[in-house]
Amino acid sequence: MRHPLPYAVLGLSALGACASMPEPPPGPALATQADRHRIEVTQASERLEIPVASNDAALSAGSRSNLRAFASGYLRYGHGAVVISAPKGSTNAEAAARVAQQTRLALSDAGVSYAAVSTAEYEAPDLADAPVVVSFSRFEAHAPECAPLYEQDLAHQSNNQPWESFGCATQANLAALVEDPADLLRARTSDPRDSDRRATTMTAYREGEPTHAERSRDERVAISDAVE
Repeated sequence: MRHPLPYAVLGLSALGACASMPEPPPGPALATQADRHRIEVTQASERLEIPVASNDAALSAGSRSNLRAFASGYLRYGHGAVVISAPKGSTNAEAAARVAQQTRLALSDAGVSYAAVSTAEYEAPDLADAPVVVSFSRFEAHAPECAPLYEQDLAHQSNNQPWESFGCATQANLAALVEDPADLLRARTSDPRDSDRRATTMTAYREGEPTHAERSRDERVAISDAVE
């Protein structure tokens, strides 16, 4: 007579193994690696000081060069207004006011909208060399801390979940590569559509004409040669 006891013991052992399986890591049920390894985005300030002597009547060549580079950074990743702050109460206040006005014109020549520049004053009593300060706001991306791989057992993931640092390096690289971290906070607005081109295409479609741009004979030959 056969005894079913060994089979019952094996079944209980299998159930025990399932019961001891570790739980998935805490977090949303459908959490992505971007959720597990978040990039922190903070607001920062870009600042440029323009030296001003009491007898200065114009921007120096060096200051103009620095302003062009500063304006390029603002156009790429700046947010809000560019603020020009002139000293108040300093012995070089009059010269600083002239330099501040030329600073605004230099920023405009570098591509910054005149309306995007605002002016302000800061207290600098009795200072002889108080600078004109130019600043704007930007965002910084801070990469997540990735746990070292040597501290993790990548070969035994019994619960079929990714290891602790899975995807962290990708997030760290993204934080280092993104030009404007504000893009990680919200999507950019779309450019307005080309209404004139849309009207031209729809008119050609209604009249049964080709809607694509016409190619010259040279362009058609070049494409044919490329295919061959």
